Amino acid sequence: MPGAGDIRAQALEVAAGWSAPDAPDSWQLTASLFRVIAEHDELLARLADLPADQLPALLASAAIAFLVRRERPSPLAGYFPDPGLPQPPFDSDFGRVAGAFVSARLDQIIDTCGGRRYQMNEAARCAQVALGIAATAASPAEPVALVDLGTGAGLGLQLDRYRYEIGGCAAGPPDAGLTLACQPRGGLVPPPARLPPVADRAGIEASPIDLADADAVAWLQACAPPEAAALTRLTAAIEVTRRHPARIVAADAVAALPGVLDSLPPVPVVVVDAYLAVFLPAARQAMLADILARAGRTRPVTWLSLDPLVPLGPAGDTSVQGLRLPPALVSDYQRHGVFAVLGARTFDGRSARGRLLARAHPSGQWIEWLDAPA
Repeated sequence: MPGAGDIRAQALEVAAGWSAPDAPDSWQLTASLFRVIAEHDELLARLADLPADQLPALLASAAIAFLVRRERPSPLAGYFPDPGLPQPPFDSDFGRVAGAFVSARLDQIIDTCGGRRYQMNEAARCAQVALGIAATAASPAEPVALVDLGTGAGLGLQLDRYRYEIGGCAAGPPDAGLTLACQPRGGLVPPPARLPPVADRAGIEASPIDLADADAVAWLQACAPPEAAALTRLTAAIEVTRRHPARIVAADAVAALPGVLDSLPPVPVVVVDAYLAVFLPAARQAMLADILARAGRTRPVTWLSLDPLVPLGPAGDTSVQGLRLPPALVSDYQRHGVFAVLGARTFDGRSARGRLLARAHPSGQWIEWLDAPA
C-alpha cells in the first residue's frame, strides 16, 4: 500500500506538470485540483488504504470530477468544463470550495474510488505515439500490426484514423473525425507523423470500457483532465472508435500479450505502452521485455513506450525500458514535475536496440525530440 506521503508527492508531481510557466490558463483547474488532493490530509489517509496499482491520487481526481458532474454542486460545478464548450473562468477561490466539497463528500469519494479503476484515455498522446511509430518504421509502405497495452476504450487503436498537425507538418486522413495538434520544442525537428498501413490491431485491457454504456463514458470523461480541449478531443475520439470497433482482449496486459502476439499476421509488430509499464513492478517490467524479446525472434517487434520515469514520483531517474538518459533530462524531471519519455526498443532476431526518441507532455500538448538523425 502507498503511504499518504507517497500519494501527496505524486499529486504534487502531477500538479507541477500542469503548471509550467508557459502553461495556458485552461490548465489551472487541473493543477489546482491535484493541489487540493495533496493538501487534504484526511483524504490522503483514506487513499492510503487503496492498492498502489489503483493510482490513488489520479483515481481521487477522477472520483471528484465524476461526483461534481453528477451532482452539479454550486459554485464548484461552475469551474468544470463540459465537452464542446469553452473553459469556464478560474479564480483563487477554487481551492477553498473544492476542499470543502472533498471534506463533505469524503465517504462518497472513497466509495467511488473503491469500485473503479483510473482510465486515462487521452487521445492527444496519439500524436506523440504516431511520431514514435513513424520514426521507427522500416518503411512507410510496409504494413505493421498494432498492439495497445492498457487500451481502455481502445481510442489508441485508432491512431491511423486521426489527423496530426505537428510543427506545421500535417499527416493523416484529411477528412479525419479528430485532428490532434502537438507543439514541437527544442532544436531537433521530429519526423512527419506518416504512419505505415495497419494490417491488424488489438488492445489488451484489464477493465475494458463499453462505449455503449453511458455510465462508463461518464467515468471516462471524469478521468480526462478537466480541460475543455481535452474533453472535446475525448468526445471526438469516442465517435471515431464507435465507428471502427477494434478487438480488445479483457485480460492482464502482460499475461495476455503472448497469445495476442501469436494471433497477429506475419508482419512487423508495434507494441504501444502509454503510461502502463511505469505502474508495473520491476519484475513485471522485466517480464514484458522478455515476452517482446522472444516474440522478436520470428519477426521485428518494437516496444514503443510513453512513460514517466521510475520510481514513480519526483525521485524518478530511470526509463522503464532501461534506456540511457541524459543527466540534464533527469534533473529537469525531478525539479519541474512529471513528463513522459518516448522510447523504442526493437527486437529483431536475437538482437535488440534501444532509442531515446523524445520527452513529452503527459496530455500530448508538446514534444521535445531528442533522437538526432544518424
